[in-house]
Amino acid sequence: MCLQTLFVHKALFCCSLYRLTLIVSVPYQYIVELINRANRLDRGACVLCDDGGDLICCDGGCQRSFHPTEEHGEDSMCATLGMPEEQWQKHVAQGDAALYTCKNCQYKQHQCFACGLLGSSDLASGPEVFQCKHQKCGHFYHPNCVAKLLNPDSKTRAVLHVQHIAGGLEFECPVHQCKSCKEAENKDYKEMQFAVCRRCPTAYHRKCLPSDISFEESEETGNPRRAWEKILHKQILIYCMKHEIQPDLGTPMRDHIFFPDGRNPVASKRARGTPQEHDILEKDEQLDRPSSSKPSQSPQPAEIGHHRVKPIDSFAPKHLFLRPQPGSCGWLDE
Repeated sequence: MCLQTLFVHKALFCCSLYRLTLIVSVPYQYIVELINRANRLDRGACVLCDDGGDLICCDGGCQRSFHPTEEHGEDSMCATLGMPEEQWQKHVAQGDAALYTCKNCQYKQHQCFACGLLGSSDLASGPEVFQCKHQKCGHFYHPNCVAKLLNPDSKTRAVLHVQHIAGGLEFECPVHQCKSCKEAENKDYKEMQFAVCRRCPTAYHRKCLPSDISFEESEETGNPRRAWEKILHKQILIYCMKHEIQPDLGTPMRDHIFFPDGRNPVASKRARGTPQEHDILEKDEQLDRPSSSKPSQSPQPAEIGHHRVKPIDSFAPKHLFLRPQPGSCGWLDE
């Protein structure tokens, strides 16, 4: 081997080693952040009003999107986060460096997507709700709630599943299985793409979608529109038949989201221009926050106990809970 060839091979080796060093040295949190930002392509609707537009996306585990300012929510009558316009502009100016963490992720208090109750998701201090293992799913569930949904025909299997989930076993929630044919989604094949309910863990393939979940309002029957395309990425946005459509909104009641401080965005909507605390967390705040108010610290039970949200549209009947319902003081059958 000539000297020139040797130098070339050495240079290529050093270059490869440098690339490997860069990859190995990338912090895990940075990789998670990149994944979350890539997942934003699939989050085309505000969690408060279910409409699209200019959205701010949570970089925490919930993967939800929100209309940030009141102006952004005017067309859809959205309660929004109520973020001041100057704060939103500052966030936009930061580009990819801008970070946002909603209150639920900040305090690790998330709602069960089945019953609607807030519960701790802090794995370090005994969680009450657990997140679906699906990479692009931000839904949390009580073990009792999701185990019964995943095992509707076997109480024995449901009981075992509760124990497994509470013990840390990963699970895939019902949103990732067609309610009709029980098969998984395939976004590359149009008829196998999912129509996903925005209010409960119900999903159908496009080809399995019930006829009463319509893309148009029926003047003959008076049935409201319940399905929309081109809002979610390769999915259909629907409200299944469990949820009553409000004529003035075109959606079900928008009282389904609660933050850990007990604030319901709809109930606490203030007059335009009234100062209020917003939910944006700057990068510097996350790094320099005093230990007494770390984002991972959860509010004390007494602080949130009387603000628990009632079950969403009675989606999860009482008989589905095998243990005392979260937030209750006794067995459901008593």
